Amino acid sequence: MSSYRKKHNPPKSQKMDNILQETRQQEPEYQNPGVDRELHTNRLTSGLPYQRPVNQKEVDRLIREWDERLLDPVIVSFRDGKFNVVDGQHRISAMRKMNNGNGVMVHCKVYNGLTYEEEAAFCYKLDKAKKRLSLSQSTNALAESGTDPETMEIRSLVENCGFVWALGKHSGKTGEIVTTRALVNAYRLLGGAAFTHMLNLLWDTWQGDPRSLTASILSGMALFVKTYETELNDNTFTARLSQADPDEINRRGRADFSTNNTALRFARVILEKYNGQRGGKKLPYRFNG
Repeated sequence: MSSYRKKHNPPKSQKMDNILQETRQQEPEYQNPGVDRELHTNRLTSGLPYQRPVNQKEVDRLIREWDERLLDPVIVSFRDGKFNVVDGQHRISAMRKMNNGNGVMVHCKVYNGLTYEEEAAFCYKLDKAKKRLSLSQSTNALAESGTDPETMEIRSLVENCGFVWALGKHSGKTGEIVTTRALVNAYRLLGGAAFTHMLNLLWDTWQGDPRSLTASILSGMALFVKTYETELNDNTFTARLSQADPDEINRRGRADFSTNNTALRFARVILEKYNGQRGGKKLPYRFNG
């Protein structure tokens, strides 16, 4: 009796191996616009750089509101022999969690012939249509897609100056710029050359200290450089501002209630620190406000 059970009811791990072996045989040639197919989650690759990180609160919400009738197919790109999840990793996480952490079969729509960059662009369009992306997440998808020249230029300049544009996936390490809007606005205000000048000043002054890379300080630095780029002395700036604790600049900028303009408040603090020591050429007040 025991041998019969072993023969006809193999262990769960062996059953899974059999399923995977069968599905690997004679992979169909996928053609856009997508082919419907059931795939086991063990065969799906997710967590690619263009995707937003899995949010456990979102996973738990999906489980609470679970309704099989409302599920869309998981969007998958078959590339280089792998099934890459473009859209649906939260659904996959929810299904696995409801199955005690084990893999499950899921309904997918599989696309073939997409490059990594096209996958990223596809992910951006899908999430934008569903209004699920934050600004940093949508910018990250655009950067990975390589389809937006401005985003690519900003990231390239940031990295060339020694920083990392974290785009929603920050870890608090030295040189990580988390903010998106302030950085993009700085680039648009300054243009490539002056933007690079600003980043070099930041690095030479505070060596990538995360406290010096807040959205407020970046906004203030952009306005300061825009106003005084042809007048300021880089060595003087580095020598004087490096003696200022970034926390103090953040604190004093927030404490200025004379204007609602964040860039102006922080640019004033930076100007004061630049002019604060005896000797050397002082910069006149040229801000509008």
